[in-house]
Amino acid sequence: MVKVRMRGDADFYALLGPVFGSRQIEKTTHDRFYDDQGKIWYVEDGQGAASVSGATIKNFYAENGDAARAILEKMKERHSRLDGIVPRIYQAAFEQAGFSVNEYKRNFMEVSYEQN
Repeated sequence: MVKVRMRGDADFYALLGPVFGSRQIEKTTHDRFYDDQGKIWYVEDGQGAASVSGATIKNFYAENGDAARAILEKMKERHSRLDGIVPRIYQAAFEQAGFSVNEYKRNFMEVSYEQN
């Protein structure tokens, strides 16, 4: 079950601390995860995490396709429009979730979603 959290929630660091400190996640995503104020975090406990600021996806990580799909579906429930630059390794999950995907850089892609 995907949990939605913001910095300041009682269990925020218990859930996301391991993500912020993980070199494996950084290596997998080619991205660093920071606990910036104002981000909404979507957490599949032990399986993935993503953040959104406004309508922009700032971070995305998932252990597997099921976790990626669950996080994306929860994000779409709360946002009618999303865009961002995310790791290319999640291309299939974003496409399956109805996002348009465009080339960006070697390890990243540009994604966008708008609810009909």
